[in-house]
Amino acid sequence: MNDPARRYTKTIAKLYADQGHYDKAIEIYQYLVTNFPDREDILDDFSDLKIKLQRIKTSKKPNLAVLFQQWFDLLAEYKQINAIQKEK
Repeated sequence: MNDPARRYTKTIAKLYADQGHYDKAIEIYQYLVTNFPDREDILDDFSDLKIKLQRIKTSKKPNLAVLFQQWFDLLAEYKQINAIQKEK
């Protein structure tokens, strides 16, 4: 079975959040809160993430984690394009 919910853990949610992939982190936390409502640690982490996102929305500073991820994605894309062009 290749059910993505089987990979939904608190650790994965935290990793996504730390890397700036907030939508995915929220998706996982919502799943965890729904399926494990008695886990206060999950509720606390989810609450902390919501507070962090609110601060990011109201802050004028850029989110460096997101900017670095975009930069790495562009760098990887650039390398792929160069590799394809060299093959021609």
